[in-house]
Order: sequence, then structure tokens, then C-alpha cells
Amino acid sequence: MADAVIEEKIWEKNCEGDDNEGNMETENKDSPEVSYSWVDITEDFFKATEEMKLGELLHDEMFGLFEAMSAIEMMDPKMDAGMMCNRGNKKVMNFDQALKAGKLKVDDLNAEEEIGIIDATLACLVTWLEGHSLAQTVLTNLYLHKPQDVEDRVVKAFSICMLKLVDLIKDFVNKAGVFEEEDFQPVVYGYKLADDITNVRAAGMMREIEEDLQRKVKMTRNKPGEEQDPQTQLMVG
Repeated sequence: MADAVIEEKIWEKNCEGDDNEGNMETENKDSPEVSYSWVDITEDFFKATEEMKLGELLHDEMFGLFEAMSAIEMMDPKMDAGMMCNRGNKKVMNFDQALKAGKLKVDDLNAEEEIGIIDATLACLVTWLEGHSLAQTVLTNLYLHKPQDVEDRVVKAFSICMLKLVDLIKDFVNKAGVFEEEDFQPVVYGYKLADDITNVRAAGMMREIEEDLQRKVKMTRNKPGEEQDPQTQLMVG
């Protein structure tokens, strides 16, 4: 068998190395000796599958519903994200890397950009509530990773409130204990959900932003018959 031949060649190579090291000092005298016990089970594996019926699954006792829902078919381009054809040249960045590369704005965002961020994040929240992973939905918004470093007041207040909302929903669902793994995923993957800020303070920040935007709208309100500035229309809408 191929594995047996490889193992034999490795053993022969090790023996040749031992003969040539008679007068040499070695620094790995105390290192454990590596041994291999490979067994070719290809034939036995395919023979065992002949006894299985369509729809049957062979798994160990640790295989649960979550693993079943997360399973992929290897070498299938639609499911196997690790295939070279699916990787492309797009580099995934964290908050600091995106900020350093100039891909992430933390200040001077206009109303259109703020609304776009808020709208996309709320859409991700709904997707999370439908049973998808938090890391692949809400937390794809890099502003939520470090909201304290965001200088734009609107995005900062919204990011903190979104984290508090996720924390509240997760807490309510966990206390109820009436969900299955495919219905809701409460895992936060080590992300901080603005634990240092109270719910009252987070709501107060949003209230301050709302009042500030209302003042801006009043100050930029045109006279009857005049067209309103597009940025003002976005804030009003």
C-alpha cells in the first residue's frame, strides 16, 4: 500500500541518518521519538458504505444539530469557501487595518453615508434573528468592533445602541430557553457588546443625536416655494 511504502522509506531514511550521526553532538537528545502507525482503510471504508442506505449518516456522539447545519460539501465551489476559486484577491481587514489603509471613515460622514450604514446594519440584524451567525451578519459592520474610536457622533451612537440591542435580544432569548440551534445563534465570538455603557446612557446618546438633527433641519429650512437642500431632505427622511 502507498502509506506502508512511504512509512518504510521514512524508517529507512531515519536509519541512514542515525548511522551518520555517530560523531556528531545532537541538541535533541531528550526529544520524544516519533513513530507512525498508519493504516490504509480505503477499501474497508468503501465496503462499509455499501451497507448504508440513502439518507443515513455515520457520525460520532459529538456530532449535533449545529454541526449538521454547518456542514459543507468539500470541493463544491458553492459550499467550500476554502477553494482557490472562491478566495479571489479581496483581503479581509479588521477595524485598525481598514482605518490605516484609508478604507474606513470615522469622521466627516455625510447624511447619505450614515443612512447607508444604518440601513445595512439593520438588515444584518434581521438576518441574524432569522438564525444566521452574528459574526457573518451584524458584526460585519467594522464600526461595531470599536465604537469608542468612531468620531462621527451619529455612527458612534448608533453603533453603541446596536451592540446594546444585540445584547438585550441575546439575553431575552437565552432566558426563555425555547430555541433550537438552527433558529437562533447567541454566540458572540468574543466580541464586546458595549458592556461599559448602560442602556440609559446609550438611549440618551441617540436622543441627543435626534435633537441635534432636528435643530439642523430647522436651521436649514427654506422659505415657502424654495427647493430644499438634498442633504437636508436626507436628514428629514
